[in-house]
Amino acid sequence: MDLSIRRARPADKRDVLAAVRTIWGGHDRIPDVFDSWVNHRSGPFFVAESGSRVVGMGKLTVVSPTEAWLEGGRVAPRWRRKGIATALIAHRVEYARRRGFRVLRFSTASDNTPIHRAASTFGFVRVAKLARHEAPAASGTPPVRASRAQERRVLRRVGPLVQRGHGWEWREITARDVRAAIARRRVFLSDPAVGAAAVLGHRYEESLMVVALGGSVRPLTDLLRGLRAEASGRGLDDVSFYASDATERRAARSAGYRRPWSGETYLFEKRL
Repeated sequence: MDLSIRRARPADKRDVLAAVRTIWGGHDRIPDVFDSWVNHRSGPFFVAESGSRVVGMGKLTVVSPTEAWLEGGRVAPRWRRKGIATALIAHRVEYARRRGFRVLRFSTASDNTPIHRAASTFGFVRVAKLARHEAPAASGTPPVRASRAQERRVLRRVGPLVQRGHGWEWREITARDVRAAIARRRVFLSDPAVGAAAVLGHRYEESLMVVALGGSVRPLTDLLRGLRAEASGRGLDDVSFYASDATERRAARSAGYRRPWSGETYLFEKRL
């Protein structure tokens, strides 16, 4: 098959939208993000062509000077099983390598076994199993905020990854991230000894979003309960976060959090 991969252009919009029209029952997010992705400011958006027809696409998003995120991988339904998805992954991996990135990551559904196999082929390893948890706002005592003097202990508790925005991207958390979050009063603790800590992201709709957290079960349970009170005090509906291990899942259940859906997300990583 004659296949070429190049950067997407604004003129590709019609073909790109046609390629994803039936994916996920017509609810693919590509139509919503095409205009922002095609300007390439957050990283290159590639399309795969065969016979001048767009048959697939894939985005490489720059999340830090050394980290990049693979997303938006799509192949038009009638063009699947022809190696196009594999070619798009290979193209972005090589692009990232040439540009000096040290880490590539991506996330996908836990039941997306074809992508799991492709990840293994390219040397990606699964580093986390993420499950969204939510709890309604509730009355109670909000947790205490962290001070600058507690920065190092917070960083040790909430590492190693932080969620970017309210999307599906994660990157390594840094001392600078924690310092900035403390300055903005977005870091909460279970207790002065920092048995557990949580970093809040930007408000998303009516939810108090936690983008990084960690700690042992009991203090983390107390902290998660306190965050429900914090959400109530702000007039928000709920608290939400992605649990990444058994400790976080156990604490979430004890604090009254539930999973809004049964599916899980696998996070894969490749060191270049």
